[in-house]
Amino acid sequence: MADLASLDAMSLEDAWKLSFDERNQLLDLIVKDGLRNCGKQPERQVGLMSDYFVEDQVRMLKVKASRVRCGGFIPVAPDGEVPDLDPEAQFKVVFENIKGALEKTGSSIDRVTNMKIFMTDMRIWKVMNNVYKNYIKCCPTRAAIGAHSLNKEYTIEVTDIIAWKVEK
Repeated sequence: MADLASLDAMSLEDAWKLSFDERNQLLDLIVKDGLRNCGKQPERQVGLMSDYFVEDQVRMLKVKASRVRCGGFIPVAPDGEVPDLDPEAQFKVVFENIKGALEKTGSSIDRVTNMKIFMTDMRIWKVMNNVYKNYIKCCPTRAAIGAHSLNKEYTIEVTDIIAWKVEK
């Protein structure tokens, strides 16, 4: 499999000759390489988020990557109902919904580079982070924001999700 150095050395035409699987594997490396921090992170951020993402457009073009932008995800189960008023249960439903939606686009939750998390009670930030860690391993740029209220009895909404996928 090609690495980023060999991808950088390839012409656009040669990169496009790589198989879908090779380009798909390279996209994972590109995303990982682009997520950066400005310096030493506070302990509370380590493993949760990055400070910024460098979108290397040349590399993205070489692997035929497309940006996937998602709207808001709320804790609504497949039957259309809020399954539980417990915040932890709502957080799990939201992250399952994000995971499922990204998989349907041909992307994955491991390719998220940005998201905003709104919660009605910032005192449960630690609970959210514990659920988040089970789903999000790629350390995207993110913000967790307290909101006075959300629609219905939701305790969380995740918006402005950006992920990446490889086109066939």
